Amino acid sequence: MLLALTARAQQYVGFEGMVHLPTADMDTVGVARVGAHYIPKLMMPEKMVLDKEKFNSLTNYLSITPFRWIQLGYGYTLWKFHQDLKPKNKTGFYAKDRYFSVKLQIINEDQWWPSVAVGGNDVWGSDDEGESGSNYLKNCYVALSKHVDLGGHRIGGHLVYRHWSENFNHKWNGVLGGVTFQPSFYKPLRLMGEWDGNGVNIGADCRVFKYFLIQCSLQEMQSFSAGLSLYIHLL
Repeated sequence: MLLALTARAQQYVGFEGMVHLPTADMDTVGVARVGAHYIPKLMMPEKMVLDKEKFNSLTNYLSITPFRWIQLGYGYTLWKFHQDLKPKNKTGFYAKDRYFSVKLQIINEDQWWPSVAVGGNDVWGSDDEGESGSNYLKNCYVALSKHVDLGGHRIGGHLVYRHWSENFNHKWNGVLGGVTFQPSFYKPLRLMGEWDGNGVNIGADCRVFKYFLIQCSLQEMQSFSAGLSLYIHLL
Protein backbone atom coordinates (compact mmCIF):
# COMPACT_ATOMS: atom_id res chain seq x y z
CA MET A 1 0.00 0.00 0.00
CA LEU A 2 1.26 3.49 -0.85
CA LEU A 3 0.47 6.71 1.00
CA ALA A 4 0.47 10.03 -0.85
CA LEU A 5 1.38 13.15 1.13
CA THR A 6 1.59 16.75 -0.03
CA ALA A 7 4.68 17.70 1.99
CA ARG A 8 8.11 16.16 1.59
CA ALA A 9 11.58 16.51 2.98
CA GLN A 10 14.52 18.80 2.73
CA GLN A 11 15.95 15.46 3.55
CA TYR A 12 19.57 16.13 4.45
CA VAL A 13 18.35 17.80 7.69
CA GLY A 14 15.12 15.79 8.02
CA PHE A 15 12.77 18.73 7.50
CA GLU A 16 9.96 19.47 5.06
CA GLY A 17 11.39 21.11 1.96
CA MET A 18 12.99 20.37 -1.37
CA VAL A 19 16.59 19.34 -2.14
CA HIS A 20 18.82 22.12 -0.78
CA LEU A 21 16.01 24.60 -0.05
CA PRO A 22 13.64 24.80 2.90
CA THR A 23 9.97 25.52 2.29
CA ALA A 24 7.07 26.73 4.44
CA ASP A 25 5.50 23.24 4.43
CA MET A 26 5.29 21.37 7.72
CA ASP A 27 5.29 17.69 8.60
CA THR A 28 2.35 15.80 10.09
CA VAL A 29 1.85 16.41 13.81
CA GLY A 30 3.33 13.62 15.91
CA VAL A 31 5.74 12.34 13.24
CA ALA A 32 9.43 11.82 13.95
CA ARG A 33 12.02 11.13 11.25
CA VAL A 34 15.31 9.27 11.45
CA GLY A 35 17.50 9.14 8.40
CA ALA A 36 20.75 9.51 6.52
CA HIS A 37 21.70 11.43 3.39
CA TYR A 38 24.71 11.27 1.11
CA ILE A 39 26.18 14.76 0.56
CA PRO A 40 28.45 15.41 -2.46
CA LYS A 41 31.43 17.70 -1.94
CA LEU A 42 29.76 20.30 -4.15
CA MET A 43 27.27 20.81 -1.32
CA MET A 44 29.83 20.93 1.49
CA PRO A 45 30.95 24.23 3.10
CA GLU A 46 34.28 25.51 1.77
CA LYS A 47 36.00 25.19 5.16
CA MET A 48 35.08 21.55 5.74
CA VAL A 49 38.17 20.19 3.99
CA LEU A 50 40.83 17.51 4.26
CA ASP A 51 44.29 18.46 2.99
CA LYS A 52 42.71 21.63 1.51
CA GLU A 53 40.24 19.59 -0.54
CA LYS A 54 36.52 19.18 0.03
CA PHE A 55 35.16 15.63 0.34
CA ASN A 56 31.89 13.72 0.00
CA SER A 57 30.12 13.11 3.27
CA LEU A 58 27.03 11.79 5.03
CA THR A 59 24.46 13.42 7.30
CA ASN A 60 22.40 11.69 9.96
CA TYR A 61 19.43 13.30 11.68
CA LEU A 62 16.45 13.01 14.00
CA SER A 63 13.51 15.42 13.69
CA ILE A 64 10.07 15.73 15.25
CA THR A 65 6.93 17.81 14.72
CA PRO A 66 5.30 18.08 18.18
CA PHE A 67 2.74 20.67 17.02
CA ARG A 68 1.43 21.79 13.62
CA TRP A 69 3.44 25.03 13.73
CA ILE A 70 6.89 23.83 14.83
CA GLN A 71 9.48 21.31 13.66
CA LEU A 72 12.67 20.55 15.59
CA GLY A 73 15.73 18.60 14.53
CA TYR A 74 19.19 17.44 15.53
CA GLY A 75 21.78 16.17 13.08
CA TYR A 76 25.41 15.97 12.17
CA THR A 77 27.65 15.88 9.11
CA LEU A 78 30.57 13.45 9.13
CA TRP A 79 33.95 15.17 8.89
CA LYS A 80 37.00 13.44 7.39
CA PHE A 81 40.37 13.74 9.17
CA HIS A 82 43.70 11.97 9.39
CA GLN A 83 43.65 9.52 12.30
CA ASP A 84 44.93 11.21 15.48
CA LEU A 85 45.35 14.39 13.34
CA LYS A 86 48.69 13.07 12.05
CA PRO A 87 49.19 13.73 8.30
CA LYS A 88 50.88 10.38 7.70
CA ASN A 89 48.00 8.38 9.18
CA LYS A 90 45.06 7.02 7.23
CA THR A 91 42.01 9.18 6.66
CA GLY A 92 38.47 8.52 7.83
CA PHE A 93 35.36 10.13 9.30
CA TYR A 94 36.77 10.74 12.77
CA ALA A 95 34.68 13.80 13.66
CA LYS A 96 31.16 15.23 13.33
CA ASP A 97 29.81 18.75 12.83
CA ARG A 98 26.66 18.71 14.97
CA TYR A 99 23.76 21.14 14.67
CA PHE A 100 20.21 21.86 15.80
CA SER A 101 17.48 22.99 13.39
CA VAL A 102 14.09 24.64 13.93
CA LYS A 103 11.20 25.84 11.76
CA LEU A 104 8.12 27.83 12.81
CA GLN A 105 5.12 28.20 10.52
CA ILE A 106 3.58 31.60 11.31
CA ILE A 107 0.87 31.52 8.60
CA ASN A 108 -0.91 28.36 7.48
CA GLU A 109 -1.74 27.98 3.78
CA ASP A 110 -5.37 28.43 2.75
CA GLN A 111 -7.28 29.02 -0.49
CA TRP A 112 -5.89 32.51 -1.02
CA TRP A 113 -2.76 32.82 1.12
CA PRO A 114 0.55 30.96 1.00
CA SER A 115 2.01 29.41 4.10
CA VAL A 116 4.84 31.40 5.66
CA ALA A 117 7.59 29.97 7.86
CA VAL A 118 10.80 31.15 9.49
CA GLY A 119 13.62 28.88 10.54
CA GLY A 120 17.26 28.04 10.62
CA ASN A 121 19.90 25.33 10.75
CA ASP A 122 22.80 25.17 13.20
CA VAL A 123 20.87 27.62 15.36
CA TRP A 124 22.83 27.01 18.53
CA GLY A 125 26.60 26.64 18.71
CA SER A 126 29.89 28.40 19.36
CA ASP A 127 31.45 30.99 17.07
CA ASP A 128 33.81 29.82 14.34
CA GLU A 129 36.71 30.69 16.63
CA GLY A 130 35.15 28.82 19.55
CA GLU A 131 36.24 25.54 21.03
CA SER A 132 34.00 23.43 18.81
CA GLY A 133 34.64 25.48 15.66
CA SER A 134 30.99 25.05 14.67
CA ASN A 135 28.53 27.15 12.62
CA TYR A 136 29.72 25.75 9.29
CA LEU A 137 26.09 25.13 8.33
CA LYS A 138 24.49 28.03 10.20
CA ASN A 139 21.77 29.86 8.26
CA CYS A 140 18.35 31.42 8.72
CA TYR A 141 15.48 31.86 6.27
CA VAL A 142 11.95 33.05 5.54
CA ALA A 143 9.93 30.81 3.22
CA LEU A 144 6.58 31.07 1.40
CA SER A 145 4.79 28.10 -0.18
CA LYS A 146 1.57 27.83 -2.19
CA HIS A 147 0.04 24.77 -3.87
CA VAL A 148 -2.60 24.46 -6.60
CA ASP A 149 -4.39 21.46 -8.08
CA LEU A 150 -4.57 21.34 -11.89
CA GLY A 151 -6.29 18.39 -13.51
CA GLY A 152 -5.52 16.27 -10.47
CA HIS A 153 -1.85 17.20 -10.49
CA ARG A 154 -0.50 19.12 -7.48
CA ILE A 155 1.91 21.95 -8.23
CA GLY A 156 3.77 23.87 -5.54
CA GLY A 157 5.59 27.18 -5.81
CA HIS A 158 8.19 28.05 -3.17
CA LEU A 159 10.00 31.34 -2.53
CA VAL A 160 12.79 31.65 0.05
CA TYR A 161 15.08 34.34 1.38
CA ARG A 162 18.09 32.71 3.04
CA HIS A 163 21.16 34.07 4.79
CA TRP A 164 24.21 32.02 5.79
CA SER A 165 26.24 33.28 8.75
CA GLU A 166 29.69 32.47 7.41
CA ASN A 167 31.11 34.30 4.39
CA PHE A 168 32.40 31.08 2.81
CA ASN A 169 28.74 30.04 2.28
CA HIS A 170 27.71 33.36 0.72
CA LYS A 171 27.10 31.74 -2.69
CA TRP A 172 23.85 30.31 -1.27
CA ASN A 173 22.59 33.68 0.07
CA GLY A 174 19.68 35.66 -1.32
CA VAL A 175 16.27 35.14 -2.89
CA LEU A 176 15.81 31.52 -3.94
CA GLY A 177 12.95 29.46 -5.26
CA GLY A 178 11.64 26.28 -6.75
CA VAL A 179 8.70 24.30 -8.09
CA THR A 180 7.34 20.90 -7.06
CA PHE A 181 5.06 18.60 -9.04
CA GLN A 182 3.03 15.58 -7.92
CA PRO A 183 1.41 13.74 -10.87
CA SER A 184 -2.21 12.68 -10.56
CA PHE A 185 -1.43 9.15 -11.69
CA TYR A 186 1.08 8.50 -8.88
CA LYS A 187 0.74 10.84 -5.90
CA PRO A 188 3.53 9.29 -3.78
CA LEU A 189 6.02 10.61 -6.36
CA ARG A 190 7.18 14.23 -6.31
CA LEU A 191 9.44 15.92 -8.86
CA MET A 192 11.21 19.20 -8.10
CA GLY A 193 13.52 21.83 -9.49
CA GLU A 194 15.12 24.68 -7.55
CA TRP A 195 17.56 27.57 -7.68
CA ASP A 196 19.70 27.55 -4.50
CA GLY A 197 21.62 30.77 -5.19
CA ASN A 198 24.55 29.10 -6.91
CA GLY A 199 22.99 26.65 -9.34
CA VAL A 200 19.97 24.61 -10.41
CA ASN A 201 19.20 21.37 -8.60
CA ILE A 202 16.67 18.78 -9.74
CA GLY A 203 15.36 15.81 -7.84
CA ALA A 204 12.61 13.36 -7.04
CA ASP A 205 11.35 11.74 -3.89
CA CYS A 206 8.85 8.98 -3.26
CA ARG A 207 6.96 7.95 -0.17
CA VAL A 208 6.95 4.15 0.05
CA PHE A 209 4.23 2.64 2.22
CA LYS A 210 3.79 5.08 5.13
CA TYR A 211 7.18 4.58 6.74
CA PHE A 212 9.89 5.46 4.21
CA LEU A 213 10.88 8.37 2.01
CA ILE A 214 13.51 7.97 -0.69
CA GLN A 215 15.03 11.04 -2.32
CA CYS A 216 17.52 11.33 -5.21
CA SER A 217 18.84 14.52 -6.78
CA LEU A 218 21.46 16.16 -8.95
CA GLN A 219 23.24 19.13 -7.38
CA GLU A 220 23.89 21.82 -10.00
CA MET A 221 22.90 19.18 -12.58
CA GLN A 222 26.12 17.23 -12.03
CA SER A 223 26.63 15.75 -8.52
CA PHE A 224 24.45 12.89 -7.30
CA SER A 225 22.89 13.01 -3.84
CA ALA A 226 20.46 10.60 -2.17
CA GLY A 227 18.95 9.69 1.16
CA LEU A 228 16.54 7.46 3.05
CA SER A 229 14.25 8.57 5.85
CA LEU A 230 12.20 6.47 8.28
CA TYR A 231 8.89 7.96 9.49
CA ILE A 232 7.85 7.09 13.06
CA HIS A 233 4.24 7.89 13.95
CA LEU A 234 4.22 8.79 17.64
CA LEU A 235 0.50 9.67 17.80
